[in-house]
Amino acid sequence: MPLPVHVLLFHAYGSGGVARTVVNLANHLADTRDVEVISLFRRRDEPRFPLDPRVRLTVLHDTRRSNSFRDGLARRPTRLRPEPSETQMSLLTDLLLRRKLGSLRHGLLLSTRPSLHLAATRYAHKGVVTVGQEHLNFPSRSRNPRQLPVLTTAVPGLDAYTVLTEADASDYRAAMPGVDTDIRVIRNALPWPVADAPAPLDRKVVVAAGRLAPEKGYPRLLRAFAPIAAAHPGWELHIYGVGPERAALATRIDRLGLDGRALLMGYTDDLRGVLANASAYAMTSHSEGFPMALIEAMSLGVPPVVMDCPRGPAEIVADGHNGRLLADGDEGGFTAALCDLVERADVRRRLGAQALEDSRAYTMDRIGAQWEALFTELEGDRNPAFSRRA
Repeated sequence: MPLPVHVLLFHAYGSGGVARTVVNLANHLADTRDVEVISLFRRRDEPRFPLDPRVRLTVLHDTRRSNSFRDGLARRPTRLRPEPSETQMSLLTDLLLRRKLGSLRHGLLLSTRPSLHLAATRYAHKGVVTVGQEHLNFPSRSRNPRQLPVLTTAVPGLDAYTVLTEADASDYRAAMPGVDTDIRVIRNALPWPVADAPAPLDRKVVVAAGRLAPEKGYPRLLRAFAPIAAAHPGWELHIYGVGPERAALATRIDRLGLDGRALLMGYTDDLRGVLANASAYAMTSHSEGFPMALIEAMSLGVPPVVMDCPRGPAEIVADGHNGRLLADGDEGGFTAALCDLVERADVRRRLGAQALEDSRAYTMDRIGAQWEALFTELEGDRNPAFSRRA
């Protein structure tokens, strides 16, 4: 009988990429295992991404409700040395994590961010196999003076640690020489099946998608698109997403003379439909963990034009084969590559067809099989695994 899986999330009700990809994985694992999602926080009534009815959802701290005793604990400092962005970590969340994780006596515990990896190594019973899943790239983690020490403390106590790219795996192994933890690459999976045929690629629309935040690099996308808008009046850039940079991007669109040509489309519940009606996908991020919208566009046969930011694009896109890959920051080259797709339908269709074929590497069946292989190995090697936390 396969061991049950307990997935530890910061906020299972959130709308970000971590919640989206982890819920996708939990739903798949429910086909063969007993699965529980443990959400440290709950800040909304319903999850943004629906869980399979077979998946149990446990909430540790419901912030929609007020309790004077808990509110007092929630203001006391955490002992888990969280990353600075985790301002809601506190003595209360430490106690809740310790009680919940300590109650687990067997199974697999999959944690999903540095402070939760640390909680798993400190509070999980030695009969529980612990696996950390990284969602950010190593350069971003290592730049933060508070995050890398948490990881160098936590990762050696885990039974396995998964990262999203081969480059990240190499960096972690170099940063932690001699560590027994199994560090391996398991990428995020597509949330939908690969299309039967490529998109028609006949609409004069280029799509970009992601949070409207500085790391997504939308200002350089707008600058790169401006010459295309001037040379090809019928083409538009549609940017999907919400975030703190919306007002600044709207101002930039106005200053570049792109009103009506570059559109901030907001959030969509139908990204698949949006992508299927595009003729190219554009990405100019400064940083990525693993760009999900990129492989989602490819799964529909939409050719991508991307900058080679750290991390992910260079391990997904082969320039001239299944899309166009430009050096990070090369706005002129990006304009030329995107313009080539705008002007040449034959290039769009050739690259899009190959993109669709290559996206099959990211189907849930294939990625799920990699998770099952890891879990099976850990289940078959239980005693050495437990010795790290004995």
